[in-house]
Amino acid sequence: MAGLFTSVTLCGGGSHATLVSLLDAVSVSILMTEQEALIPLTEEDQQLLMRLAARRLRQQGVPLTAWVNRAYLGDEATNVKFYNFFGPGALLTKTNIGTAYVNIPLGLNGERIVVDFTGCTEFRLLLSANLIGTGAFGLRCIRDGDSEVLIENANLGAAGERELDSDWLALPAAFLGTGLTFLLVQAKSATAADDPVFRRCQLGLR
Repeated sequence: MAGLFTSVTLCGGGSHATLVSLLDAVSVSILMTEQEALIPLTEEDQQLLMRLAARRLRQQGVPLTAWVNRAYLGDEATNVKFYNFFGPGALLTKTNIGTAYVNIPLGLNGERIVVDFTGCTEFRLLLSANLIGTGAFGLRCIRDGDSEVLIENANLGAAGERELDSDWLALPAAFLGTGLTFLLVQAKSATAADDPVFRRCQLGLR
């Protein structure tokens, strides 16, 4: 598991905080001031950080001869996660989609998915669709229950077969540290009679 801060407790005057982390199943706590946290890392600091991380990697059983292209900060295969709303290969046709947002998947509760935001600070949304009609087409991803918007694009551009990618974006404050969260993906068009076909939608987190 990656090392995560499990709690941050500010002192009464707010001049410092107690940080508690869980690293390799061991709880570790330190005191840190805001001023200390803002001090840029020196070259010596960077070398020490790398040296300590390298020691941790070796003590996890990875010999020096196998260190090329290995992660030494964070854990491999846990930093990036992708969740499928649907597809690839789906054919979800929204006949006469309408001008108000509607769930794209056809099942109960919009076939909402549960994702884990723990330790994540960035997200990426990918969509493959045949935007049939006049448009303009809109897409959004929201939290189920209160409709808090993770991302929204009210104009996806030209009609036709499209592969759309938000690239990596900072998580909105409302989603930071929220843990397990139910999400929905929805679409609409400025032309109610449009019939877009949706093929794939994925959410990446890191």
